[in-house]
Amino acid sequence: MARDRTLAEQAFEQFPQAVVLVDRDTAVLWTNSAAERLTGWSRTDAAGRPAADILEVRTETGVNLCAPNGALRRALRVGASVNTHFAYLFRLRTSDDPVRIAYTVAPQRGKDKNVVGAMIVIHDVTPELETIEARDALMLAASHELKTPLTTLKGLSDLLLDFELSEPQRRELLLDLHGQADRMERLIEDILDVSRIDSGRVSVDLSRLDVAPVVQRVCEDVRPMLRDHSLRCRIPEDLPPIWGEARKLHQILVNLTTNAIKYSEPGTQVTLSARVEQGYVRFDVQDQGVGIRKQHMARLFEKFYRADDPAVRRAAGTGLGLYIVRNLVNMLGGHVSVRSRPGKGSVFTVTLPQAEVPQASPRLVAASR
Repeated sequence: MARDRTLAEQAFEQFPQAVVLVDRDTAVLWTNSAAERLTGWSRTDAAGRPAADILEVRTETGVNLCAPNGALRRALRVGASVNTHFAYLFRLRTSDDPVRIAYTVAPQRGKDKNVVGAMIVIHDVTPELETIEARDALMLAASHELKTPLTTLKGLSDLLLDFELSEPQRRELLLDLHGQADRMERLIEDILDVSRIDSGRVSVDLSRLDVAPVVQRVCEDVRPMLRDHSLRCRIPEDLPPIWGEARKLHQILVNLTTNAIKYSEPGTQVTLSARVEQGYVRFDVQDQGVGIRKQHMARLFEKFYRADDPAVRRAAGTGLGLYIVRNLVNMLGGHVSVRSRPGKGSVFTVTLPQAEVPQASPRLVAASR
């Protein structure tokens, strides 16, 4: 019997969810390590205390787990388990933000079948909810961003179908149609890239890569987006190769350059430059745009993050581009940073390792989440 009790305690100790055992009067009898981490109470300090002292848990409607009408008292009173799928656990000792949890209260019976206590199992559902919220945010952002080009495409196609137009007018409408289709294609690619990155399904074939052709192609590809802006590309003739992949480098620089154009006032200049710096090739994308306020810098490369600034919100976007850039740069073994002054513009810098000595064969680097 003693051996069985020891095995049971070991099992609960290794249980990933927090477990709290209480007696009939709701005094704490035992907690496992997960409960110590989640509540901030050591088992020594918690033992013998009322459960209400260590478990400040409330449902969305404000009902406290340990209140007279709460789940713990109800389970002890009626002798039936109570499940709650969403609640908040307040860690008052550490002053942390509340943890989003689900919990089960299961009555425990003695040899005479009477209720002698309860086992409270608490599951931190924060990771699951963050995944759901990220998915919902992605769907909302995608649907919002797709709606505008779709509406424009429908309007332009109606014009082409319903009106007799001159050849120059038809060409102008077709160019607009092509631009909106490009915008939709980039958005869909961003969504697919984020999905691949988050699932760890992206790999990069590193090989010796000449930088100049990639930068020149980037400059050519973004020129149709310029309209009222000017673009300056500065590439030294003696720029050494890097270890990288052309498609990923192209994607990084296109993302940064289009962002620079998007958040710059008409009539300003965007500069894409590259140079050697201490064993690395450094790429700078500089604009004369709205800039970034200091309080937004720390979160700039987070997924879906867009600064709460009218100058930023006026431009369409999902907040995925810089998240993708950061992950791709990491895959290439480099580093990305930003310097900015509100109202004066920003400089995004990417540094990637210079390929000084050719390797026998390309390396395959898998993306990490």
